[in-house]
This record gives sequence, structure tokens and C-alpha cells, in this order.
Amino acid sequence: GIPIIRREVGGGTVFLDRDQLFFQCIFPRDKAPLRVDRLYEFFLQPAVNTYRSLGVDAYYRPVNDIQVDEKKISGTGAGRVGEASVVVGNIIFDFNYGEMSRVLHLSSEGFRDKVHDSMRLYVTTLRRELGHVPDRERIKERLIKEFEELLGGPLQRDDLTPDEQRMLVKLDKKFTDPNWLYEKGGKVNDWVKISTDVFVGESIYQTPGGLIRVILRRKNDTIDDIVISGDFHFQPKEELKTLEGQLIGQPLEAGLLLGIIESFYSKKGIQSRGVSPEDMVRAILRNRN
Repeated sequence: GIPIIRREVGGGTVFLDRDQLFFQCIFPRDKAPLRVDRLYEFFLQPAVNTYRSLGVDAYYRPVNDIQVDEKKISGTGAGRVGEASVVVGNIIFDFNYGEMSRVLHLSSEGFRDKVHDSMRLYVTTLRRELGHVPDRERIKERLIKEFEELLGGPLQRDDLTPDEQRMLVKLDKKFTDPNWLYEKGGKVNDWVKISTDVFVGESIYQTPGGLIRVILRRKNDTIDDIVISGDFHFQPKEELKTLEGQLIGQPLEAGLLLGIIESFYSKKGIQSRGVSPEDMVRAILRNRN
């Protein structure tokens, strides 16, 4: 099985394996930028430069992404742990999209399929960008060099002290303890963060005419993709797909969506007993986390 760990720096669900090179930056709070965006921008620059040295046109995307052509190419996180500021990140050599979508605790297979497709669309890797996986040790040394240039001096390689080793064992027990892992209830995910501005969510809304299920991908608070289904009456049935197409690219604003759906119902002569355009809008907007 795959071990589950809940990290202190927070953030969404991440999938870690040997196809990634990880780095952790830990500094006294008074030695690091106070603003979260500046903290990310400062400590992610070495990873950006490492990607660029390989011919990958990476850039920092506020607040916490490294992207290539609007696709995420690093998983990051930050937070305060005790008196330290911490930033974590990675270089992604390759990624198992199928395994990541399989292990997520999601409410339906349709939702899982949309998460999988969205990750392939909005998350990239060195293999996909270059057509091959570069030498891991070469990239590791380059990343170290970039951090040395950022910090203005050589990094000192060292091992954990005996006290730190003992603390490591103690923390390992804490981070794998069920009371810590499921402190917030371990509920089924109703949305998944793909990148800084891309989310996939599933909502269910009960109406007098039946249940509406909406799987929605939103980008920058607009509808990037949408699937509407359920056990409600909707005639002509084939027009539901047409409605989905008209909603793509629209802002997630109640008044605007209602106008579009009401106009669509009128022009297409839609019959949906017990399901009003207002119900459709409520079902869609439940995806806003």
C-alpha cells in the first residue's frame, strides 16, 4: 500500500514518489520574507532556474506555482512550524497520473475521471517537456548550485545529529498516527486542487424533480469544463450536452449563469419537470469552495 502522511505545512493532497526530487527550505522566521507570496517567490526561484537550465521555459506563478505554458510543473507548500518558516517543493521528472487519481478519496468514478483528465491537461513533467528524463544527480547538483547563488555562499552538507534522529522517530509516529491523520474527519473530497487557479469539484443538489450532479473544472473562477447528470427529467435529452457547451468559458456568477440557462430553456423549449434554471445555477455554484 501507499503510506499516508499529513504534513504540518498544510496544502492540498500531493502524491510523492521516486520520480520527483524534493527540497525543503527551513529558516528562522526573522531571516525569511514575512509575506507568503514573497516567501514562495524567493525560495522557488532556484527550482525555476534549474528548469530553465534544462531548456524548460518555467516561471513563478503567484502565489505558489511553478508553471510552463500555464501547466504546473512543481508541487509546493509553505507554512510556519514553531519559530521557523518552511517552504517545500520538487522537481518533477515524471508523474503517474493514473495512480494519483486512483488513490484520492473521491465520491464517484466520473469525478475521478475528470480529475485524471485535468491533471494530464494542467500538470506537466520533464519527460513531457523534453521527451526524456534527465540525469537525476546532474539536476540535484544544479539545484544546489542555484540555492548557493540565491543565499550568497556554499551550502554545508551534514547529517542529522543524534538528537535530531530521535526527534525524527518521534515525529514519524505523530505524522502517521490515525488521530493526527484524520483529525479533520477524513471526509470524501468534493474538490481537488490541480494548480493555483485550476480546481475540479463535484456537487450534488436535490430538487423536487430529482437529483442534479455537476462535475466542474474551474479556471480563474470561470467554467473550464462541466458535466451535468442526474435522475431528473430533461427533454430533449441531447440538449443537455449543448447546454454544457454554452456554459464553458462563463464566469461563475449567479446572475449571468441564470440568464444564459433561462435563455437556453426558452430557445430550445426545454422541459425539465421540477428542475428550474435557478436549480441548475445552485447546483453549479455548489462547486465554489
